[in-house]
Amino acid sequence: MINRYKHNNLTWLDVSNPTVEEIRDIVSECKIPLELANDLTTTNPRTEALARKGTLKITLDFPIVKRTDISHPHEIKFIVTNKYLITFRFEDIEAIHYFGKEFEVMCMLNNQVSDKRQIKTTGLFFTLLSHLYTTLHTKLDYIEAKIADVEEGVFNNQEREMVFEISHLTRRLIGFKQAVGSHEKALEHLHELIKVAFPGNYTDDVLNMEHHYRSVNRRTYSLISAVEDLRDTNNALLSTKQNEVMKMFTILAFITFPLTLFTSMFGMNTTTTPIIGRQNDFWMIVGIMIIVSISFFVFFRYKRWF
Repeated sequence: MINRYKHNNLTWLDVSNPTVEEIRDIVSECKIPLELANDLTTTNPRTEALARKGTLKITLDFPIVKRTDISHPHEIKFIVTNKYLITFRFEDIEAIHYFGKEFEVMCMLNNQVSDKRQIKTTGLFFTLLSHLYTTLHTKLDYIEAKIADVEEGVFNNQEREMVFEISHLTRRLIGFKQAVGSHEKALEHLHELIKVAFPGNYTDDVLNMEHHYRSVNRRTYSLISAVEDLRDTNNALLSTKQNEVMKMFTILAFITFPLTLFTSMFGMNTTTTPIIGRQNDFWMIVGIMIIVSISFFVFFRYKRWF
């Protein structure tokens, strides 16, 4: 499917799940070099940036956070020519739809003023990329809210349940870090490649992109560090509870073992067993057991073992 947005001499083609015929038509219309169009029907396993005179191509992966039906990041291929910006994608991306509506409004407003600003494809490309990086902060906001929920659960005696929640958060953040981290090399190459494709000075635009990227990257690592601290805290609390349970069982075993041994001794079938056979022998044995139990209890309390 192709969504076409046009303003003056500029055209943005947003292509979703393209067919071979659609790609052939786009390559012909936009005059895309064939060596840059050999992977437009499939996803690319790596992030890359390429350039020819008059054409720039960059492939970037954008992480998925909320959706569970897709296990891989969203891939977007950007191709920029003098008159066309083409975006190739293979899933629905809400940020692209939202930017399309914003672009239509921007074009409408630009047509209504007397001093019309000329929009270039490179400017539209950088604006779209800035918008996509901004939406990544929205995804990180969602993860940050989940971290706050986990933190509340950790300190509300839900340590066992939070083990799984922390694992899910860690998985999301690892995928997020891998997807965003792959942008660094492509953005580094963008400094030189955009000069190969188009005349002019684009240093400020590229530096602005790097600023957006590093802002997202820093926040990602900050959230990863927060989750790791939560995991350590949760594990410490869980271990403390388990140690308390084990200590209680050890104390109970330490108390009951001598009593079991004591009762077993008086249960032996011998003729010289002490106390057995005397008047009130049962209550004497029970009294001894009670005294021993109280003695152990007082000793443990004195040692502050519980």
